[in-house]
Amino acid sequence: MDHPKGLAGIVVDETHISSTKNERLTYAGYSVEEMAKAHASFEEVVYLLWKTHLPNREELEDFRKDLVSKMVLPAETIRLLLYIAREPQHPMSILRTTTSLLGTTNDVDHDEPPKILAKMLTAIAAIIRIRDDKPFLEVDPDLGVADNFLYMMTGKKPDSELSQMFNTVMILHADHEFNASTFTARVVASTFSDYYSCLTAAVCALKGPLHGGANERVFEMLMDIVQGDQDPIDFVKDQMAQGRKIMGFGHRIYKHGDPRACILKGIAEKLAEETGNIDLYNIQQTLADYMLEKTGLHPNVDYYTALIYHCLGLEKETFTLVFAACRTSGWLAHVMEQRREKTLIRPNSEYVGPTDRSYIDDTCIKEVL
Repeated sequence: MDHPKGLAGIVVDETHISSTKNERLTYAGYSVEEMAKAHASFEEVVYLLWKTHLPNREELEDFRKDLVSKMVLPAETIRLLLYIAREPQHPMSILRTTTSLLGTTNDVDHDEPPKILAKMLTAIAAIIRIRDDKPFLEVDPDLGVADNFLYMMTGKKPDSELSQMFNTVMILHADHEFNASTFTARVVASTFSDYYSCLTAAVCALKGPLHGGANERVFEMLMDIVQGDQDPIDFVKDQMAQGRKIMGFGHRIYKHGDPRACILKGIAEKLAEETGNIDLYNIQQTLADYMLEKTGLHPNVDYYTALIYHCLGLEKETFTLVFAACRTSGWLAHVMEQRREKTLIRPNSEYVGPTDRSYIDDTCIKEVL
């Protein structure tokens, strides 16, 4: 077989949604770095991902109002969430079940992406609040989508500066072409299954430790260093000597640095200063400098989001939930695109096992033959 394992570097289809060509992330042809620096809103980027063109002012305002108005969960969903969200399972397991639940407590046949995205954001915020024994918060119609999501998670309405930063965080995580969870969603979409089934499959893929969850392990590493009163470089040397991976570094596509990480670094530093976590940021910088010097690996998108989410007051176990909330917009964009193609994804495999075997000769049940 000529193709590399994991299909690394193999182009399997076309897309109009996003690209990482030349290690530059773009959404429908627009540089994500440019949009982040220009303080684009999350709603504007979602509109772009879904329609592949930017909205005018009226379209953007209508889209924002529509999404916010739909950030309401059915009463039966809330009732069931109050039960399952407290189960002693990882929050991503709770989200997997919740996503499937949304597909049974809503009118699945008539739910469209705006309603589905809005409910996913609200459900994720609700899971975080319930697990923290805090009351479920209703949407504020005066806030945008990202601001409402942050408010419904933390109970605090962001000021303009925090609003810009969190919108940027959500934009940077919104899509990343054919990553594992997105491709999983596309495979399911190619069967013409419903949106909730596609999202449930994507959540299952994101739950895997080789895809999602890296931000949680980055924070675990920081806590090991701090709580063990260890020198950061000595810690890394010891981990590498034991053959352990240093979380938050390297990327299959970005060999010269993840463009998202460069932007997130500045946000992490700002929030760390404001929340008394600058020591954690300094540790991260020490590790980043050492890793680049010794291994040539750059921080990836997970490295700084770990500290950002901590500074926002979120528990480590919920970090991947926030990732899923941001990425849902991209998942839906790809599901819509795949549905339009009306082509079942069904690749072939190359069989490499034994051949020309005789069941008659090899079976142990000779007496029945």
